Amino acid sequence: NWDAINNKCGPGRALSAADGILFDRPGSVKRAVEGFEALMDDAFHFDGFCTESPGYSNMHLNLLRDIPELLEGSVNPNGDGTETLHPFRDFSRYRLALESMVRMLDPSLSAPVIGDSREGTTISPIHAEVLAAHYGNDYAGLLELSQGAPVGEKGSEYALWHRDPDLKTDGDHNLPLHTEWFPGWHVAVLRGGNASEHTAFYMNGYAYGGHRHFDTLGIIYVSNRVEMAADRGYIWDDPRNAWTKSTLAHNIVTVDGQSQIADGGPAKLELFGRGPGLEIVQASATVYEQCDRYARTCVLVQVPGAQTYALDIFRVRGGSLHQYGFHSNGSLSDLSAEVEPDSQEISWLSNIRSSGPLNGFTATWQNEGVKLDLSLLNATDRLLLADAPGWRSDLGNELNRPPVQQIMAERSSEGELCSQFASIISPYEDSSPIISSRVLVDDPESETLALEIARADATDIIVSNPAGGTMSAGPLTMTGRFAFVSVDQSGRVTRSYLLDGTHLGSGDTSLTLPSGRTELAVSSTHDRTYHLTDIPPNDLSKPGSYLLVGDTGYEIESVSGSTLTVRDYPATESDTITLLHSIEFSRER
Repeated sequence: NWDAINNKCGPGRALSAADGILFDRPGSVKRAVEGFEALMDDAFHFDGFCTESPGYSNMHLNLLRDIPELLEGSVNPNGDGTETLHPFRDFSRYRLALESMVRMLDPSLSAPVIGDSREGTTISPIHAEVLAAHYGNDYAGLLELSQGAPVGEKGSEYALWHRDPDLKTDGDHNLPLHTEWFPGWHVAVLRGGNASEHTAFYMNGYAYGGHRHFDTLGIIYVSNRVEMAADRGYIWDDPRNAWTKSTLAHNIVTVDGQSQIADGGPAKLELFGRGPGLEIVQASATVYEQCDRYARTCVLVQVPGAQTYALDIFRVRGGSLHQYGFHSNGSLSDLSAEVEPDSQEISWLSNIRSSGPLNGFTATWQNEGVKLDLSLLNATDRLLLADAPGWRSDLGNELNRPPVQQIMAERSSEGELCSQFASIISPYEDSSPIISSRVLVDDPESETLALEIARADATDIIVSNPAGGTMSAGPLTMTGRFAFVSVDQSGRVTRSYLLDGTHLGSGDTSLTLPSGRTELAVSSTHDRTYHLTDIPPNDLSKPGSYLLVGDTGYEIESVSGSTLTVRDYPATESDTITLLHSIEFSRER
């Protein structure tokens, strides 16, 4: 690893820094600087998230930590002998990499099990320690949370040498946990508004490679601080990796029984928005050569009692067999469909059972006092139920871990197949907030889907219409790509939201926009700011809304004249950006 740039090379580059500083060898210092630069570029996306996985981000940061510490204040080997190095100031990606270990966390302060990561991995106090030591008091609260004690009462050897003795918190331990799309990592997290203390829903849009799995557009759902819909994680260098990294092992659609291709690239963000009591992400991917459409739309809806439910829509066109796969931690406690033993053999799966054609079904899992209902609403040709491996690490005590029950809802055809899978995923402790749900419109050719979800005190109608045309569903009419309406028991609209559209009407409520999106030419890009050729429309360029650029997107922080600044991360260079417009309505019940 001496000459390599990988997750093990950090100590070697730190040794070069120490050698160069102690023995006045500028070449060794230069080698350390170049190694640190290469690690930042190769191991971390521009938003600071690791190019491998959350687990390997932790490994990278631990092994490279000594490099900037040693280089800080040393003579710049590329200067005139009077310049000094300040890697904490000059390498903004390093700060973002440290912050990424926080931004991704679920409500239990655990990292999501995405790719080769282990369940239950919490933030290491050392990352918060480095942030507090080099970037100021804003991170003192994070440090206290991660070490489980006030800064004046606990600290490591690193704190002895680096912590400011005057470091203190203002009593505020708020963390930078937001509903957002990470623009370099291509992962979305929806946090559920007033349910954010116990809820996080992840859609993973990264590309396969290295320590990443064949699971582009996979999902994870944490509710009541319990990981329900889950990824199996990391089995280390073990033959069982053949299962844990496969597409079939994830909550995703598998096409023709094959895993996704290795060179499909990351998902492309198509929509992202936040409305009154809901959050939406839509992305597509090119991960099957036989498919010209492979896309997922996920909507997280907040309901009374700090509960949530998710609408999950998966669209696939191409291939002849589509399997919508889903499993939850814990065990299956109920299934509305009758299944019988099936002789089919699928690698790694056992106790396979099946049913005939179904017009929808509901499966219920139970885990650590939390239940989760998955209600698939479309017609399917067959349902498979199987025991899938439950182990989540290579440790010996995991070998006999009980299996998890996995469902695979199948649609098949002798020719090219076009499918839309729509499901309601509802986690709860006592009783589900969902009374019933049904499909109002299902047109695979236009990709239009409209669903009605009945709750005790309201009925929600959600429309996903990627083509953006005009359509009707129940009492709702709309022109646009996404709409949400919630009506109370008297039929009065209490919440409505239109994203990337021009009209939404229901009852006595009507929302209109002059356009659903605006494309703007970019004259230049600097750091987080786009300098635009024209001034964007003031009434449509709202802070908090999203823009699309290339295959990714950003939250808008501010707009001033012809300059637009995005939140938190360096802006992707492009000739154009596209603003997504939205309008909303809400009133007290």
